[in-house]
Amino acid sequence: ILLENSHEGYIVKVCDFGLARTQNEITRQTQLIDGLTCTLQWTAPERLRLEKYTKKSDVYSLGIVYWEIAANEIPYDGHDNAVIREFVLAGERLEMPKTTPSSFSALINECWANDPNDRPECSYLIEMIENLIQEQSNFMFVVLL
Repeated sequence: ILLENSHEGYIVKVCDFGLARTQNEITRQTQLIDGLTCTLQWTAPERLRLEKYTKKSDVYSLGIVYWEIAANEIPYDGHDNAVIREFVLAGERLEMPKTTPSSFSALINECWANDPNDRPECSYLIEMIENLIQEQSNFMFVVLL
């Protein structure tokens, strides 16, 4: 994930220079689980309950991606699907790395709230990330000038 600072603000680019490799094939596979096709580690609890997909389901998944950035790890790496599913449905979440800035940690926690109505809107996320970038000049972002 690259950030480019332009006169219009930040431009986010997801890229692969042909060097990326899957670290653990099992944790990256899309699977059919109880009638739901998903990549379990990033799937919102309401989808695990086979409830309606909404934009807030994506916000949950983005929270998991944010955790990946903070932890520099694959979420639930090495854990069995049944364990992950029970953990998420019980409202449990991954442990936040102690080095995560408190404001970023708070944003992640908002994103992966159990109730989709408690998750932020995308416009709020954009605003918060812009604020975090300004606050945390030493945070783990790659800026292309």
